[in-house]
Amino acid sequence: MFTIRATSVIGIALAIGFAAAPARAGNPCIGDAKETFTDCKGDCKEGYQTAKDACLQRDHDCVEGCRAGRAECIDQSTLDEDLATCRDTLRAAKDVCRAGDPAQLDSCIDAAQVQAFLCRKAARKAARPAITACRTGFRACAKACPTTGNEVIDKVACKIDAKNAYLACKADCREEFQAQKDLCLGRDHACVEGCRAGRDACRQPVEDDLDAAIASCNATKSTAVAGCKNNFPEGPDRDACITDALVVAFQCRDQAREDAKPRFESCRAGFQACAEACPAP
Repeated sequence: MFTIRATSVIGIALAIGFAAAPARAGNPCIGDAKETFTDCKGDCKEGYQTAKDACLQRDHDCVEGCRAGRAECIDQSTLDEDLATCRDTLRAAKDVCRAGDPAQLDSCIDAAQVQAFLCRKAARKAARPAITACRTGFRACAKACPTTGNEVIDKVACKIDAKNAYLACKADCREEFQAQKDLCLGRDHACVEGCRAGRDACRQPVEDDLDAAIASCNATKSTAVAGCKNNFPEGPDRDACITDALVVAFQCRDQAREDAKPRFESCRAGFQACAEACPAP
């Protein structure tokens, strides 16, 4: 499914030249591997869209034009700019927190993150009508595209096959990237793959616990939102109640991630020590 293109060959050639180079920002060998990885994922996505359009028996070039129109339509909304403003405001607020009382740092940053969450929520709500219109326009455009055949196709099974092929293609891209990166760093790929397997095994129970904690947060949120809708008629009081429930759920999920972070970092440190002990290829 995945073939090594010319850029991959260049990456391997660079890897040989930089096999002993340390892992650092600006390493041209790793930079080439990342560029190849990005191109590979782009090819996978294009292949997936082509296959999906074939499942729906629509002309691919026509649907690609519809996708381009949807992207341009969404770009004309203010969502990206508004989200960027939220990020900049959060960054500035964190700087103020770090310059203030160290004893209040955590609570200060938590409060700033809540405000950033509310900022993102408001930005998405404001942009929702425009983006919904863009998506509706895309669907109408795609349905108007000419058909490419009249044979009977199980569209659901076809799209599932296309999605599985897409996921497999991306996995191949990642495997190629990891092999190139290991070569860039002068480490035996099979050895580092063993380290990655150990890291994945280390992370799995942490991820399971985190998923369970987040699911609990979301379940509590759903119950609280339902209570708001039952206890308040539509209006400011209901909106305020729902917003409070969403903030509490956000804080719950954020705390769950904070609690999991030391365990993830332990897995990461174990992988790094393992990988650094691997022999040269």
